[in-house]
Amino acid sequence: MRIFRSLLLLSMAVLLTMTAHAEETLKKTDVSLSVDVVSRHVWRARFSGNAPCIEPTLNFNTGKFSYGVWGSYALDESYQEVDFYLQYNTPLFQFSLYDFYCPNVDFKDSKFFDFDSDKSVHFFDAVAKYKGCEKFPVSVMASVFFYGEYDRDANNDQRYSTYFEFGYSNFIGGKKVAWALGMTPAKGFYADEMNVVNMGMTVYDKIKFSEQYSLPVRANVSLNPVSERLLFSFAFTL
Repeated sequence: MRIFRSLLLLSMAVLLTMTAHAEETLKKTDVSLSVDVVSRHVWRARFSGNAPCIEPTLNFNTGKFSYGVWGSYALDESYQEVDFYLQYNTPLFQFSLYDFYCPNVDFKDSKFFDFDSDKSVHFFDAVAKYKGCEKFPVSVMASVFFYGEYDRDANNDQRYSTYFEFGYSNFIGGKKVAWALGMTPAKGFYADEMNVVNMGMTVYDKIKFSEQYSLPVRANVSLNPVSERLLFSFAFTL
């Protein structure tokens, strides 16, 4: 009986310690909610859907970790997506894991808990990024798809499609401009061979309505040399 009581007291002490630590962690957690309205959803020089999209983000930040959920919903219901992410940040590097959940418009064959890689509409992406610094504002990002039906070949084998993106930012006319050059090193999701698949420019600005409120806006121009498509989109953040 004494042993049982000692174990019970020890378990309660551990539980209280974990609870106190969890409460302290929650107190230090920053929570942010934002909504973007975009003319079209553009991702790595690829259009999705046929109409403007509402794109909400719910983000939690605790120390060096960020995690949350992001969504995109076309106003004509031609496209929808919900992504979960986990990120680890240092001053120079960011490591991310994404679960892209892209259900069919009518949710047919799109069950959330279906993780059969032969048919799942979940799409997993591992990303590592060197963020650059003020004296050298050049970023390098590497992305690898490692799970999901969307990245399988004709033999149903995972292709592990890889994407590299080089970024640079500067200021033109007082406006921040971000440049991107994306490529894939082999046949896969992005192209049938090694190729440049994204040449993009994003300009950031604010529309000032009053001394207290300004609306963040951005415009993006992306060229996909493989599909020979030039994409232009506009967005603002609420």
